[in-house]
This record gives sequence, structure tokens and C-alpha cells, in this order.
Amino acid sequence: MMHTIQIPVRYQETDMMGIVYHANYLVYLEIARTELLRQLGVEYKDMEEAGFVSPVTNVSVDYKKSVTFGDTVHVRVWVDSYSKIRTVYGYELTDQSGNLVGKAKTTHVVVKQGDFKPIRLDREFPEWHAMYMRVMSPVS
Repeated sequence: MMHTIQIPVRYQETDMMGIVYHANYLVYLEIARTELLRQLGVEYKDMEEAGFVSPVTNVSVDYKKSVTFGDTVHVRVWVDSYSKIRTVYGYELTDQSGNLVGKAKTTHVVVKQGDFKPIRLDREFPEWHAMYMRVMSPVS
């Protein structure tokens, strides 16, 4: 399953050159990823209330085209790969005209708060595991 959100570029997100500051793309990715999970029926807050968090362990962004204040960024997100420990999300960012702005991937693990040891989702969060297995299944 893929999900797309639209994010209007705010003035505060731009740098002296008038373009979106590179780190703000990470915020766009997080907004899209969180909304995808909500659409799939799971939320980070439930995981956090149970004493777990899901940090980003790797991020890569390939910037293709600048966007500026007044533009709208369309962020398409999907689950790129999943093991019982690690989840990789893929992203494609376009402007309001459909021009490719960038591509990205983020890698996440779920860890117990406090010791930050990775856990297996199939054991601790079977509903998340089932959801990931469902969205990773080939579409017929």
C-alpha cells in the first residue's frame, strides 16, 4: 500500500537561498510515515504507551529539485521492506506539477525504552507484524 500526503511549504522551512532547508525534508518524511501507519490502523503512540519506541537507524535522501515557499510537496510513502526486527520505508517527493523533488528511505527498529535493545515485532506487537506482512504481500 502506498499513501500520499500534500504538505504546503511554510516560510520558516526555507533557508537564506529561499529553498526548503535540507533537514526539513526529514520532517516531511515523518509526517507521511506517521499518516501511512494511521491509515493502516496502527499508531506510534500506542507503541510508546507500551514502553517501546521506533528510532530511525538510517536515512538517505537523494535531492533532485529544490522547492520554495508557496510550493506544495507531495510525499508518497510505502513499506519498502520488512523483517521482524527492521522496517524500511520508501518515499518519493514531487512538487505540485508532478516533478520529482527527491527520493528517500528510512530504516527503523523497535526498541524497549530504557535499554534500547531491539525487539521482534511478531512477539511484542503482533498487530504491527500482521499489518506489515499484509502490506508486503504481492498484490494479485
